[in-house]
Amino acid sequence: MKIKSKFAIYNIIMLITPILLIGVISVCFVLIFILKFPVEELNISRASMIDPYVFLQAVGEFFKSNPSAIFYVVLWLTICVLLVVLSTTVATRLMTKSIEHSINDLARAADYIRADNLDFEVMGSEYDEIDMLCNNFDMMRKELKRAREREKYMKKERNMLLANISHDLKTPITSIKGYVEGIQDGIADTPEKMKRYLDTIHTKAEVIDDLVNNLSVFSKLELSRLIFEFKEGDINSFMRDFVDDYRLDLEKNGIKLETDIPIDEVIVRMDYEKISRVFSNLIDNAVKYRSEDNPTLSVSTMCSDGGVYVNISDNGIGIDENELKNVFEGFYRVDSSRSIKGSGLGLGIAKQIVEKHGGKIWLKSDGLGKGTTAVVFLPKI
Repeated sequence: MKIKSKFAIYNIIMLITPILLIGVISVCFVLIFILKFPVEELNISRASMIDPYVFLQAVGEFFKSNPSAIFYVVLWLTICVLLVVLSTTVATRLMTKSIEHSINDLARAADYIRADNLDFEVMGSEYDEIDMLCNNFDMMRKELKRAREREKYMKKERNMLLANISHDLKTPITSIKGYVEGIQDGIADTPEKMKRYLDTIHTKAEVIDDLVNNLSVFSKLELSRLIFEFKEGDINSFMRDFVDDYRLDLEKNGIKLETDIPIDEVIVRMDYEKISRVFSNLIDNAVKYRSEDNPTLSVSTMCSDGGVYVNISDNGIGIDENELKNVFEGFYRVDSSRSIKGSGLGLGIAKQIVEKHGGKIWLKSDGLGKGTTAVVFLPKI
């Protein structure tokens, strides 16, 4: 009910209640007058009541003859005034009390928030306006609580970031230092050894460079500062060229490449550089976690549901079903055996880039040792 309607009801109550009570009291006093005083002495005819002067003269003569009757009249007037004041006060108090209850609840809720306590609920009100205010206040509390939980989560993420970055940097840096010391100590005393040492140093430096680049991209995505340059293009043609660029590297790693990419043109809106990073991260993961026995990588596309599905499958070590929902969190590692091979940033970056394209990305796996399929969905134009 609206406050305006409630006020109207209470105004009617404040008007009708004293009228009814005054009517009852007046009847009682009339009966007292009739029984106690000789009102027949007024000698007022019906015709004389029409003339106010005659009526007032007759009433004056009555009170001169019965001065004690004035007390009853004064008492009647006093009771009438008290009834009006009392009924108005009671009705007003009931009205304000119902409003004060909701306002006091909001004041207590504000005190709870000030005391950093968000584990409560703001109750509603019988008044529509105050009920809307209570609901908005409770929504604000829930948003604050979610923001607080998000803050705790981000703090945990930052701590994980420091731990992972420290680990990922320490491993290649230690290796580089070791090989440099070996060169300085003259251990690499042949051209072959020197080449092997330098190649290893270069490889480890690339690992550090890749980590720094991923960290930079991830930070820009988190801060929404990464600029996207979208263009319309054929995703099938793009994937064929992209996979061909990887073919030689895959063959060097002994990985069999299988493709099923139709020649049909499928136009999507994409940032070529950013989407390339997505599929690079996915293929790199497939290479890192490949099977030791006949490793295979399959890349396919399929049009459906108003878009195109790009599937990148491997027959590698797979992922436990319970961990599939967590793999896209920034800096998440599936287990310690995999942590030495990546920063944990790749999938988090891929997810954010795909979402910026209006698409979705997820992983599928039947379990450990049963391979993994990464699925990217991009909407068609």
